[in-house]
Amino acid sequence: MRLKSLLLRAILGGLAISSGGVATQTFDKTSCFEVEAIDRVWSGHRVAFDYVGKGDQQIVAYYDASRQMSVAYKPYPTGNWIYQKLDSYLGWDSHNSVVIGLDEEGYIHIVGNLHVNPIVYFKSEKPYDVRSLKRVDFMADEKTESRMTYPEFFNDAEGKLYFKYRNGRSGSGNEIYNAFNAKDGTWQRLHDSPLVDGEGERNGYFWGPVLGPDGYFHLSWVWRETPVAASNHDISYAKSKDLVNWQKSDGTSLTLPMKLSNSEAAVPLPQFSGILNGHTPIGFDHKKRPLISYQAYDENGDSQLFVARNDNGKWKSYQVSNWRNSRQELNMTGALPTTLTVKQPAKLIDNGDVQVFADLDGTAYAYTLDGDSLTVKAETTGSQIPPALLTFDKANDMPLYTKAMKQLETDDNFPTAGKRFYLAWEALPPNRDKGRAFIPEPTTLTAHCLK
Repeated sequence: MRLKSLLLRAILGGLAISSGGVATQTFDKTSCFEVEAIDRVWSGHRVAFDYVGKGDQQIVAYYDASRQMSVAYKPYPTGNWIYQKLDSYLGWDSHNSVVIGLDEEGYIHIVGNLHVNPIVYFKSEKPYDVRSLKRVDFMADEKTESRMTYPEFFNDAEGKLYFKYRNGRSGSGNEIYNAFNAKDGTWQRLHDSPLVDGEGERNGYFWGPVLGPDGYFHLSWVWRETPVAASNHDISYAKSKDLVNWQKSDGTSLTLPMKLSNSEAAVPLPQFSGILNGHTPIGFDHKKRPLISYQAYDENGDSQLFVARNDNGKWKSYQVSNWRNSRQELNMTGALPTTLTVKQPAKLIDNGDVQVFADLDGTAYAYTLDGDSLTVKAETTGSQIPPALLTFDKANDMPLYTKAMKQLETDDNFPTAGKRFYLAWEALPPNRDKGRAFIPEPTTLTAHCLK
């Protein structure tokens, strides 16, 4: 099937999906009432772009047709796109996303093009002014920012800006958090030690921190022993009120750095169990309990969708899907051409039940689960991409990628209130970070407002 991949990271419906992963959503029929071209962009392989909105400000970060990191700004709904090209160029690595941060004062922060590389960081000298973006040598710690991967910005409930990244490499890395002081314009390490330490033997792949309805930030992660994805094992969990002090699910304090030996195992599974890193999204049930969706092999060796929840102090996993011939092979390195993705958090619905989601070979599955027993009540399938956007998957016969706006501030007085904004562009799938024998034509990056 052509639509085998979807990038969608968002803050939707008030639920922060703020880092460590990309989220997907299943759509009903809708119409597109605004479409606007932004630029011609690189299409040789999938790499994540970013789209952030705050009030009526819109900012997009991407790689243009010549692979150059680029930023565009536009006030919504009037005005023209203003562009700035940055001094960084993309190779063939699908890890090398570009991400946007906005602090409380409106200064723009851009980081990207990293896979075990020194930081590539730009900061604007004026609020919301992409033309004033200037390169900065490092944020808070030049030593740990010399081998960076998976950069992510996120904001707390008050709008304070944070930045997280992996220091090290696959199979041997640490998770580091920085905090931005908007008053003096400086970054500081949030912790004296790494938040999570692989001890030189392994590393974690994270979903979160997600700010939940209980006022806690929730974090899930998979451990990996080697650069081979099949060595993923054990989904761990932690929570925090302030991002500084962390706890297990029962409130027991955790000593930092968190390691394999002292972390709480929400899903204790060994290597070669079919767990995929970055696919442990966190949602919440009607009692505000976190629900961790994930994929793993069943007893027949097929890949299935599971959900884990802590019931009365004990984590329990529930198999949701029952597919046949769905095994996803993970015994490889690089950016995998995935056939199964679990990227959308569980969603609480009005009657107290929950929905959980997965994408298998381009088909989106949504399962309705009883809110108490987590037994399956219904299954639906469809496209993960809004139907109005599918008309743009025509020109180059390549997969369509979409990304929802990360809305940092909602105010009914702004024209963006209540609207959903998306990027859409065509690109070839990942190629395990290797070059291809040909380079396809650039495609058009478009902004969409759906109703």
